[in-house]
Amino acid sequence: MIEENQLSVSIKAPYFTLNNLTGKTERVWLAFHGYGQLAKFFLKKFEMLDPDKNFIIAPQGLSKYYLDGFQGRVGASWMTKEDRLTEIENQYQYIQSVLDNVGDISEKKLIYFGFSQGTATMGRFAAWSKLSFDQMIIWAGTFPPDIEPNAFNFLSGSEGITYFTSREDPFFKEEMIENQNKVVSESTGKTPELRWYDGGHTVIPELLTEI
Repeated sequence: MIEENQLSVSIKAPYFTLNNLTGKTERVWLAFHGYGQLAKFFLKKFEMLDPDKNFIIAPQGLSKYYLDGFQGRVGASWMTKEDRLTEIENQYQYIQSVLDNVGDISEKKLIYFGFSQGTATMGRFAAWSKLSFDQMIIWAGTFPPDIEPNAFNFLSGSEGITYFTSREDPFFKEEMIENQNKVVSESTGKTPELRWYDGGHTVIPELLTEI
């Protein structure tokens, strides 16, 4: 008989940062990349932000794979459907360890930023960690529908939640807007502000300066 067994292990995993966390830092971005991306390249999207005022942290999905066949470029994924609850728990512990390692950000404005697949990871971690935040950006992704009711009852009501989407995105469907509003409002009690952008399934760096 085949049995599944699990154990806890200690591993090393990278994360990447852009700029320095100093007394001048006003905003800390916790940025979650999309499917098939690597965090160190994803961070290039944020290089237009004022380096004195913005410190960006990019965790990376713990699963890496070749994007095409068995060699060449490598990408990362946050999770699959296989053993998903364990994967989610591993994400929580890893991301929390990242935050513990970067230093004290409690006096800074926290901005959650999730792109594509990273949006679900962002939403789950935000609900789990219950960290106070200033803004949450959902960019070309889907907020997770499996968050428990009242998971965001720690919100003050002043937080901003914005949904960036584009009709040029090959993954976009019109019904996504209504579904997104429903899921986000049921989870957080807030209806996200809708922002359209011109472009496909990508982050537009110029728009980040407007956030």
